[in-house]
Amino acid sequence: MGTKISDLSAIATMVADDDVTVVVQSGVTKKAAYSVVRDYLRWQLIAAASYTTTPASTSRITMSDTSAFLVGLPVKYTYGAVTYYGIVTAVSANAYIDIAGAPLDTGVVLTALYVGLPEMVMQVDFYVDANYGDGAADLLATDMFTYFKWRNPAAYLVKFSVVHATADTGVAQPKINVKVAGSSVSTNDSNNGIQLSTAGTWVDNSAVAISAANYDIAAGDAIEVRCTAAGTNGDASDLTVSCLFVIG
Repeated sequence: MGTKISDLSAIATMVADDDVTVVVQSGVTKKAAYSVVRDYLRWQLIAAASYTTTPASTSRITMSDTSAFLVGLPVKYTYGAVTYYGIVTAVSANAYIDIAGAPLDTGVVLTALYVGLPEMVMQVDFYVDANYGDGAADLLATDMFTYFKWRNPAAYLVKFSVVHATADTGVAQPKINVKVAGSSVSTNDSNNGIQLSTAGTWVDNSAVAISAANYDIAAGDAIEVRCTAAGTNGDASDLTVSCLFVIG
């Protein structure tokens, strides 16, 4: 007769990463380090049979089984021995998923694909009032006389969108980028970022126009909103920037 759980001694200390637990995988009893179990509870590894390992595009993965995916869930994917992060923006049942975040490489096969929990996505919004598009500047420090310091776990800025309440009265609207730890994240328009549109219309950063060298943020890093190009007349006002981060 096997040992009952009620007969086992309680642990006297916190569980360590190299402690092991027993799991049954496909009918076979195995041992797993606590660090592996903990990570699995956050990131579900997708079976390689569920997707085509060569991406269909820089923002699309062909899938035969999309049952684990929903729009808005975080994803991470590994190729070239490096892990990258994104967020699901579209799901076509058992056909494909689209992502925003670090671009996929269509010339390199994926060696791993994971989907995470919804609580691993954080939204952070920034507001700049009055005329913001009258010149290139860091808007939080220069226009709002304020600063933002990241106090959360390590994460990745995978998507951001912008909108203003009053558009520039001239031909061209201002352009906006987000800086993490002093470096621009959007690679749109030669790193100028997003060009605003009409009043009240949200404009998204292009899906994978994200610098994988600059999108990671650690506790203590600063975030800044930069106007990279002024509007024609410099009278666009009341800007909102909405950022989505994936906790790593």
